[in-house]
Amino acid sequence: MKLLFWMFRENGRATSPRLAGRWVLGGMVVLFFGLAGRLFSLQVWHHDDYIAQRHANSTRTVTLPGTRGSIFTEDGVCLAQTTFSGASLIVNPRAVPGDRRIELANSLARIMGRDAEYARELERELYDRRDKYYYCVEREVSPGVAEEAMRLSRLGELPGVELRSIETREYPLGNYASHIVGFVGSDMYGQEGVERALEAHLAAQPGKRVITVDALGRPIENVDDRISAPRDGASVHLTLNSGIQAIVEDELRTLVDQWDPVTVSIIVMETNTGAILGMTNFPNFDPRNPGSDAAARKNIAITDPFEPGSMFKPLIVCSAYQKGLLGPDSLVEYTPELQVPGRKKLVSDHGHEIPDQYFIQQNGRNYVTVNRALVSSSNTVMTRIGLMLGCESLHDSIKGFGFGRRTGFDLGGPRFGESAGVVRPLDKWTVPNSIPSISIGYEVQVTPLQMLNCFNAIANGGHVYKPWVIGRVTGPDGKMLYEGKPEVLVESGLSEEVTRKLMNETLKGVVEDGTATSAHIDQYRIAGKTGTAHKVKMGQYSDDKICSFVGYAPADNPVISVIVVVNEARAKVMNKYGWRIRHYGGTVAAPTMSRIVLRSLKQLGVPEDAPEGLVETEE
Repeated sequence: MKLLFWMFRENGRATSPRLAGRWVLGGMVVLFFGLAGRLFSLQVWHHDDYIAQRHANSTRTVTLPGTRGSIFTEDGVCLAQTTFSGASLIVNPRAVPGDRRIELANSLARIMGRDAEYARELERELYDRRDKYYYCVEREVSPGVAEEAMRLSRLGELPGVELRSIETREYPLGNYASHIVGFVGSDMYGQEGVERALEAHLAAQPGKRVITVDALGRPIENVDDRISAPRDGASVHLTLNSGIQAIVEDELRTLVDQWDPVTVSIIVMETNTGAILGMTNFPNFDPRNPGSDAAARKNIAITDPFEPGSMFKPLIVCSAYQKGLLGPDSLVEYTPELQVPGRKKLVSDHGHEIPDQYFIQQNGRNYVTVNRALVSSSNTVMTRIGLMLGCESLHDSIKGFGFGRRTGFDLGGPRFGESAGVVRPLDKWTVPNSIPSISIGYEVQVTPLQMLNCFNAIANGGHVYKPWVIGRVTGPDGKMLYEGKPEVLVESGLSEEVTRKLMNETLKGVVEDGTATSAHIDQYRIAGKTGTAHKVKMGQYSDDKICSFVGYAPADNPVISVIVVVNEARAKVMNKYGWRIRHYGGTVAAPTMSRIVLRSLKQLGVPEDAPEGLVETEE
């Protein structure tokens, strides 16, 4: 009123009506634009915010979980699957009337078999969360509790209470192929193996259900829910053969029980494709309870390089064959010890000298064939051949087999800790030190998978394949999303003449009349090479060894390549005469490899080799 009185007076006198009207009109204009601005702000600038707030208060979104994809072997055995079982007891505190919190807490405590203290604690939780829509009372309740809670909910005695199925990742076969399959964390996100590598394919895309609720968060009946259906994850089919994987797991247990090793790696590969048919390691883990031991979860077949020892020698001989320097029947001077100029330490065959009956004397010196030298695993002859090749040729040959680089394994690479091994640069090599060491499998480090790849190339005619274990990925609708195919990592540079004829005959001799006679089986001819390498401890070579055997079968028509690497066998095993069996590749690893070959080829239905001397003829 005072404002109006002032507007109509001027210097103590009443103002003119026209001036007063102007003031009123100006005020109305200001008021109009203020209201218009406010409406513009509400309806335009903040429209989406208020709509979202309205939806938040009047709707409730329920996540609809999809099913994570399953993992299978190539022949359909399930290795990982998701199930929805059991029930969690959930409360929507906002839907619980304040005057019924104590009643609800007592009812839940009673049906769960809890005491009054638990009921009081639950009542406090419901009060503290009274503005929330979700509180998990118990993650997994017994069937009896779930049944009683559901009955009382239907009667309206448990306001805001619901039961939700629990998503569980199951691994039906336990630690079977655990380093390949991997596992998921509590958040259902893949942590290792296929579970991690193919997370984007395996993971389900959750859907949602939007429910209209009242002010207390209770669903309003007769109002249609808005539903977006979830999409299930894809299924993964591996190249693993369930029978062969079971065989390598079984033979691994037998080997561990007998030799008490620190670690073991066993791999079975398809010779002409590079597909992994079986892979296992010791130690391993159970995906259902992976534990905190990270070492047990490592796939040491790709992460832990080692000096291969005599397994490396066929590579040296293949290089000499390929360059035309030597043939299987070429003669090389033999001495049990060899002094390389500029090298302090002698190269020695101490303990496995070539027997006299294989010597060919010329000019008063003893010579042996290259074939015999490799069959007997002579260090001195391998060093002589390495010296013939020289540093550059030897280095090129090693790189040609894929050593010094990762294998391209689809579950490898830096992401999974795969090692490239160790091949020192050529400018770091010296004739007196590097060649003698490398020629007998030292001063280089390889992973079991790299070493198997090398022999697989000898078996298939020179192709170094990228190992692969992911066969195909199919969507929930059956559509093919990915299909694995053989892929060459690098060509070894070796001809089929060198690999399938010259070297194949020599490697068969290793099993028939060499360092791996314990791998001989009557049903199939095996071609392979033993390895026994001393381990470095405290900066120097120790008496502890890595014993290994790698090869392929049937030798004349290879189907599978197999490697067994045993790190530091610690058990004292006696032979039938009561003598302790010494730890060598031929005694520790070769018998296991031969049993795997026999059982695996039988599993694949490969016909047995014809007995030697029997020639099949067509009628």
